[in-house]
Amino acid sequence: MLLAGPALAGTQPPRPPCGVEPIPGYPQSGEQPNVMLWTKADLGPDLTPPSCAPWTAGAASIVVGLAGRFHSVDSADTLLARIGAISSMREVRYWSVTEKLWANMFTRAVAREGPNHEKTRADFSAAELRKGGDFYFAAADNRSGRDAISRLRVIAADDAHLVLETENVAPLRWTVLTYASPGHFQTWYFFDRDVAGNWSFYSLTRVLYASPLLSGVIPEKSYINRSVAMYRHFRGLPTDRDPPAAP
Repeated sequence: MLLAGPALAGTQPPRPPCGVEPIPGYPQSGEQPNVMLWTKADLGPDLTPPSCAPWTAGAASIVVGLAGRFHSVDSADTLLARIGAISSMREVRYWSVTEKLWANMFTRAVAREGPNHEKTRADFSAAELRKGGDFYFAAADNRSGRDAISRLRVIAADDAHLVLETENVAPLRWTVLTYASPGHFQTWYFFDRDVAGNWSFYSLTRVLYASPLLSGVIPEKSYINRSVAMYRHFRGLPTDRDPPAAP
């Protein structure tokens, strides 16, 4: 399923920009991002995870790839500061396909001192993230209302190239159901800037459900709308901008 641009099925496997042209491909600068969704049936049993986005357990129930391109005067430090502003995640809104309205994705979000540390801290600064390493935060998804700890890993950070990964380190819940065990909800973010000031953005989200029965419970379009919301958030755009990517 390819949305935000034309709607197509995911006929080729996901491919992040690891020295190759990504799938989905980048749009023209300023156009809506291309978003593609794959199910377990699309991916098949023999899929090899991308080398620059290694999936734990080597399996996936849902994969979403988003590719965008935009002209911006924002520096890498501006983007890093926006990413590190964990508390601002409470302002991210997405289109709920269940309720048919714009909803806040998170009810709470706060930076943490560590994965098992109850002590909260201020948002992460660009200077901190520039150094690389692992950072932790707690966020309560609007569907669970419960804090879940995730890790933000900065893999690369220079003036023209950023690579980051987020991964849950605690079980995630959808209403009353545990839908992802630790390490089974991962997202990679790739930012690359050219000499003309255009940023190329690519995100890849991989989810492995705790139970195959969840495939019929969680709307697939929800993953698309959430990916687009985070793309808009990192760009500094209103996240509830009409029309929704997947109504």
